[in-house]
Amino acid sequence: MSNEGLAVTDQPLTRREMLVRGAGAVAAAGAFTAGAFWLHDPTGQAGLDTGTRKELVPKNFFAEVDFPQSAPRISIATGGADQTEQMVRAAVAGLAPSRGMAQFISPGDVVLIKPNVGFDRPPYLGATTHPEVVRGVIRLCKEAGARRVLVADNPIEAPEACFARSGIGDVVQAEGAGLFVPTTADFVTLVLRSRRPDRLQGEALDRWPVLGPPLAQATKIIGVAPIKDHNLCSASMNLKNWYGLLGGRRDQFHQAIHDLISDLALAFSPTLVIADATRVMMSNGPTGGRLSDVRPGGLLGRAAVVASVDPVACDAWCYENLLGRDPANLAYLDLASRKIALQIAQGAKRFAERDWRVYAREGRIVSAAV
Repeated sequence: MSNEGLAVTDQPLTRREMLVRGAGAVAAAGAFTAGAFWLHDPTGQAGLDTGTRKELVPKNFFAEVDFPQSAPRISIATGGADQTEQMVRAAVAGLAPSRGMAQFISPGDVVLIKPNVGFDRPPYLGATTHPEVVRGVIRLCKEAGARRVLVADNPIEAPEACFARSGIGDVVQAEGAGLFVPTTADFVTLVLRSRRPDRLQGEALDRWPVLGPPLAQATKIIGVAPIKDHNLCSASMNLKNWYGLLGGRRDQFHQAIHDLISDLALAFSPTLVIADATRVMMSNGPTGGRLSDVRPGGLLGRAAVVASVDPVACDAWCYENLLGRDPANLAYLDLASRKIALQIAQGAKRFAERDWRVYAREGRIVSAAV
């Protein structure tokens, strides 16, 4: 995989290197910010309807998808480092062989793509979603007739620098999608519960700030998460990806991280999730910093993209087959499947299978090499 002309080291960054890198990121972010909105999102953030609403309630973005019960639930595509878009296309096509992305996105939809852009890192380190995966998803959505495609995240580090260094800002600009870089005025209150969370039941959220305008505008949402080790919750995958839509003092949830992630699974019911395993961070996550932390495809040994309509089962599959860990030990999967099961019992159209092997036995997991 190309290192995009950057000097690569397998050693931790020194303080001087960090300062130099930071200066470069500021310059790159400045150049990126100067053009991205006006050239490729002419209405800018003003084009998004922030309205006067200060609260949002969770919306099921899968509910309107006409997805056959007999269709595959997890689709894996493997390929070479230069075949990323082909893998994205093959993974989505595996879920809906006759229609592809058109099974999920309808003409006129406004699609929110939520990558992980949390850190000021170049693509090859695996801390962020690979920009070529994002490019592939944008193109598929446009081909399916989406009226508008938005890309949004609330990075942990400086947003402009993160979008620039990750390469995602450039891809959004090149593909004519809309990039939403958050400001403090863009957060509204998500109301998940009308009562205080019950800590004994693994609950963390009642009312909390979320990135409002893109969520309010979207008719469909696609999560696009890198697969990586995480020092607090063992792994950052599809369910953890929604953390990037939170505002406020979200670091206060670190001591209840499994409760929080499972609440995010309850709050965000995506149209589709796409796991980026083009390079899997096997250790020292979530920030990484060494090439030795990263392996294409993780245990698969070859770059991969995984598409799924079941984020819980997909995370369980990725945790075992990419990171080589036992999903029975990952607490937030148990909590998420239990919480979503209650939604399903009340009529919600969702999937939340705790054991991915159930789908394997039913023939609902498909794979292809591109």
